[in-house]
Amino acid sequence: MRPTMRLFVSAVLSLSLTLSAAAQRQPKKQERKAPPAPARSEAAATGKVQSPSEFLGIQVGADRVLADYKQITAYFKALDAASDRVEVKSLGQTTHGNDMIMAVISSAENLRNQEQYKEIARKLADPRGSSPAQIDQLSHQGKLILLVTCNIHATEIGSSQMAMEWAYQLATAQDAETRKRLDDVILLLVPSLNPDGQIMVTDWYRKYVGTKYEGGAMPYLYHHYVGHDNNRDWYMLTQKETQNVTRMAYQEWYPQFWLDEHQMGAYGPRIYVPPNADPVAKLVNPLIHRGNNLLGSNMAWRLEEQNKQGVIFGYAFDAYWIGGTRNTGWWKNVFGVLTEVASARVATPMDIAPTELRGNDKGLTEYVQQINFPNPWRGGTWRLRDIMDYELIISNATLETASKYRDDFLHGVAKMAGEAIASGRDDEYYRLALDKQRDAVTATHLLRILREHNVEIHTTPDGRTFLIPTAQPYNRFLAELLGVQRYPEVKTSTDGAILEPYDVAAWSLPLMMGVDVEKVRLSSDEQRGLRPLIAAPLPRGGLEGSGKFYAIGPEQNATFALVNEMLRRKTKVYGLREGFFNSSTGRTVFPPGSVVFESNPELAAQAEQLGLRLTAVAALPDKAKPLREVRVGLYKPYVASIDEGWTRFVLDQYRFNLKSVENKAVRDGNLKENFDVLILPDVGSDVIVDGRPRRDGFFEEFPPEYQGGIGRDGIKAIKEFVDAGGTLITLASSADLVIEEFGLPVRNPLARVKDTEFNVPGSLLRVYLKTDHPVAFGMPAEIPAFQDEALAFQTAAPAPDSTRTVLAWYPDDEKDILLSGWIKGADKLERKAAAVSFTQGKGRIVMFGFRVQHRAQTEGTFKLLFNAIRWGLLE
Repeated sequence: MRPTMRLFVSAVLSLSLTLSAAAQRQPKKQERKAPPAPARSEAAATGKVQSPSEFLGIQVGADRVLADYKQITAYFKALDAASDRVEVKSLGQTTHGNDMIMAVISSAENLRNQEQYKEIARKLADPRGSSPAQIDQLSHQGKLILLVTCNIHATEIGSSQMAMEWAYQLATAQDAETRKRLDDVILLLVPSLNPDGQIMVTDWYRKYVGTKYEGGAMPYLYHHYVGHDNNRDWYMLTQKETQNVTRMAYQEWYPQFWLDEHQMGAYGPRIYVPPNADPVAKLVNPLIHRGNNLLGSNMAWRLEEQNKQGVIFGYAFDAYWIGGTRNTGWWKNVFGVLTEVASARVATPMDIAPTELRGNDKGLTEYVQQINFPNPWRGGTWRLRDIMDYELIISNATLETASKYRDDFLHGVAKMAGEAIASGRDDEYYRLALDKQRDAVTATHLLRILREHNVEIHTTPDGRTFLIPTAQPYNRFLAELLGVQRYPEVKTSTDGAILEPYDVAAWSLPLMMGVDVEKVRLSSDEQRGLRPLIAAPLPRGGLEGSGKFYAIGPEQNATFALVNEMLRRKTKVYGLREGFFNSSTGRTVFPPGSVVFESNPELAAQAEQLGLRLTAVAALPDKAKPLREVRVGLYKPYVASIDEGWTRFVLDQYRFNLKSVENKAVRDGNLKENFDVLILPDVGSDVIVDGRPRRDGFFEEFPPEYQGGIGRDGIKAIKEFVDAGGTLITLASSADLVIEEFGLPVRNPLARVKDTEFNVPGSLLRVYLKTDHPVAFGMPAEIPAFQDEALAFQTAAPAPDSTRTVLAWYPDDEKDILLSGWIKGADKLERKAAAVSFTQGKGRIVMFGFRVQHRAQTEGTFKLLFNAIRWGLLE
């Protein structure tokens, strides 16, 4: 199993795919003592402020009872109307068009003066121009802004229910301690970071309550595109939900502390709190960890105080990865804590035998008492109510710590920001020059990402060169994203193995996006000519010259969006297998893979919108081939594939004519009648063929209509599709299907290599390309390729009726392979193919061993996928 998927399996699939039969038994009802009711205000006593259960008419937190997101939103809006301590704000629309809400909870006076406290928070986040005395004064005058986010992973549903109860307690409590906390702290409470998924999960759960499928997994992603990976998007900002919260956090409220509440697998500890596990990212200010650990200690204290067993720290979740909600904030001088509570079967209780409890992760290799796990849970029944009770305790502990150490945290943010500024130089900048880019549109996308993070950027007067000062509060964030990664190899003992990464080990945006960024020094005169960049612009697009035809080279990803859009609008578009010289200008050479458009009234507008510059050509080149919309089918298994969702997202962004293809459609055959291209996402052949992972142990079946895979009939249908002229594209592990079933001279030489011999958790590796092949048109000869599994190709000469091409390959020397991240056993990739193609019958097969579209982040290799889709039209 790839390291990048381990926590996904632990946190989600363990709820449905690896549960024992005992977990499905209906638990015996147990008497439970109700938690002490909070002191209620006069308004609450007279019925003006209702509890969540009273308002919704359900027992929130009871077995098999869930409030969906629409009910949660309605409750928070009612609380807003009834209490002067609660104000509900909209963060924006979700992918499915739901309103994403946040409750601002504090004293009535703080809410009236919230703009003043936002401004103080902004000044502390960027202390330039403030003296030490002024920082002290701001830290004392300000209110700690605490952001608490819930339910980013939709099956981790307890926090979305808990949020209502916590908000009610805070809105109605009259005790002096709660009043003090609300006077010291402004709480930003987001009840769900994934409203669409919360609705999907509650709908699915309710549908099957009372059946053997109760609490089981859904056969589709619980976010329209990215499923569990919505917690992997916080530096790339591809999804609407991530963009909404990032804008609120880093451009409006500037929270000093961020708590993100999650759930994990059911068979280990009951709750994880900080400190984190090793390793530690060297660019994160140590004060971040001190503050996080301070909060974690208070959480653990309050949990033990209330006899909550199974609390662990220093477990599984490291302090190295930048991709999650609160993690990204560490590099921006924001304290941030993750908590993970053991899961039930959504809202169905689980009976867990003591013999079923296990460790098997760093920090707890065996389920035994140890210093970071002093009071193990002994097994029994575990409920949604238990999850919510643990979360209520840690949420209140967070508010308590934020109040008690308010001045320290506020001053700490300013201190870290000042140190980040000092770590740069007044004359040192990152320079991104559009004229040096192969893909200027993608380069401006990198700039837009940084601006969404509120990074300070300047531009030269001509708007063609962008300078990012290192002497700014986010300098460490910049160094992390714009530099290269070297994973710290921490060992648990002198002769032990290193601790492996929690998620991926590389996230260098220039490498992943194919953008040239360099660090430079500017003279005083050069600096005086700069002006602040408010919003990153697209390059100037449109038409250059006049004529019947306009051409553009193959280097820019956005060209594919223009081709797809203009074909949809019935414009004539032509592709070039060979390059040509533009005689009308006498200077422009268009390389192979270039595209020619017939002039059209809409062409200029679309080119301008995409930031693409097209050049008039004298005539249509002789060997230009008419293009048409490519009908793309993307296989969608019932064992939900995150890679399928990301692939669908990328293809939707570039306006491909895309349809999902489920098992029945494949089995029915005649695929060529409906599709020109069939893409198999990064899914194992066992899931594709049989509809279930090939592994030992219990596999929980889906409802009958979602069972199975494509079967033998589906394999036959795919072979017929290729023979009839279709293009089959396999992404990463789906190559196994071709290796096992198509009888081609290709194998994976790493298929049986052990993890102790080879491991690449998600790193950028050097790969060479055959640039004269249509799949590599517009690409440089050498690229960074994102690889996260033991997969390469060894080919041999094919039969006479087929051709084989090695499209990409690794260097001859292992020392030349790693560019960013970490790899063990790089020598096993020496002189191995990274991508190959075959012709078979009238069709084509393209097999990518690395992740050409990983999490919509590897924009520098998107063209390989896009070219593979179009290849058949250039033959």
